[in-house]
Amino acid sequence: MPYKERLRKHGCPGQRKADYRVKNWSDYNQALKNRGSLTLWICQDIGNKWYARKSSSSQKGRPYYYSDYAITIMLALRTMLKQKLRQIQGFVASLFALMGLNLDVPGDTRLSRRGTVALLTCQLDKMNEPGHLVIDSTGIKVYGESEWLESKHGKHYKRKLWRKLHIGINEEGLIVSRMMTDHLADDRSCLQDHLRQADPTKVTELIADSGYDGQETYDQLESANIKPIIPPARGSPSTADEAISPRQETVNYIDKKGKYAWQSKNKYGRRAKVENTMYRYKEIIGRKFNARLWNNQDAELHLGCFILNTFTKLGMPKSAKM
Repeated sequence: MPYKERLRKHGCPGQRKADYRVKNWSDYNQALKNRGSLTLWICQDIGNKWYARKSSSSQKGRPYYYSDYAITIMLALRTMLKQKLRQIQGFVASLFALMGLNLDVPGDTRLSRRGTVALLTCQLDKMNEPGHLVIDSTGIKVYGESEWLESKHGKHYKRKLWRKLHIGINEEGLIVSRMMTDHLADDRSCLQDHLRQADPTKVTELIADSGYDGQETYDQLESANIKPIIPPARGSPSTADEAISPRQETVNYIDKKGKYAWQSKNKYGRRAKVENTMYRYKEIIGRKFNARLWNNQDAELHLGCFILNTFTKLGMPKSAKM
């Protein structure tokens, strides 16, 4: 391939990336400090919310002793401090002693059994204004799975077991959709769930990588009146005839003018937001599960996304090109 043709399709390999400088460093620095404040989770009237209220309706089984609020606070502290349930039990008990509160603390067994409570108490943000939705997925390691198989069967398992975390973020960087699947699930199968959770009436553009490419994806977005910004998979054939579908238009445009021209035209660089969000999740929340049951793992991911949104609302850096 001639040099000019390679330059048009792949860009200049020696081109220097632009440098950026944080404009609101003082506010962002304070926001980082505020992330460690216990007042984000523990309120002054915690004693009134700690125990479950008696229900007037007759239900089978023993009534709850601790409220959903109490269980959620304990699990949130476990996630942020990266401690085991017994250590969090001791931490909260000592915290109440220092605060002079005479409150009981749920044990590790109770916390584990009610580990799905975050799915009910922690609601993710919705898209309040029309805008774009950026979606992607990443892998979260299942706690101790490969090590347990090695010890049981005496074999070395090269492939570890993962769950896939699928997230969608809005223009503000808040997670507005999320779901968990096994590592074999196709990313395109989660498209409808992303739109349903984010409110499809507010989504004007969907930005994703080539893993979501496919005519079925384009058909779903067209029926919802959403503009797809998805690069075609490698090897997608172009045609000299007039394009008959939005996907084929994308393929033809990239074939004629190159992928960087297409990215610049559609502002595809906005997809970096979801990459940054997944990196933040793994650095702040963690790269592997604490829970071992499927439902508890699903709730753990949901709680992690809720915590990440809480930190995002405190303040994020605003960068400017130097």
